[in-house]
Amino acid sequence: MQSNVHQLLDDFKVFINPDNIHKITSFDSDRLGLDGRTLDPICRDPNDERRVTGELLQWHFCQAILANMRGAGETVFEFDFPPGTDMICEIRSGPEAAKRMGAELFSRLDGISLS
Repeated sequence: MQSNVHQLLDDFKVFINPDNIHKITSFDSDRLGLDGRTLDPICRDPNDERRVTGELLQWHFCQAILANMRGAGETVFEFDFPPGTDMICEIRSGPEAAKRMGAELFSRLDGISLS
């Protein structure tokens, strides 16, 4: 898979609907002409261990829908704080401070083991 297409999938800007003939849908400007195409049958061959499973595509489909629909109604947080900024003060004085602090802590502490 081309890296630019992979990035669109990672960002949930493109998804493949396994319940609709593996149709590709784009939530972004479709500069690559992917919208409306279908996933090549070789990628979903049940006899190929490298195939893309329907379960994985279904999970990705749901995440893409949530990511793109939720974006219209929830606050988008700024992640780039200029050098010297008091990040805690900025977060506390901004919108949805508790939710933002939770997201900030989760993103920074994810994967850290306390054992």
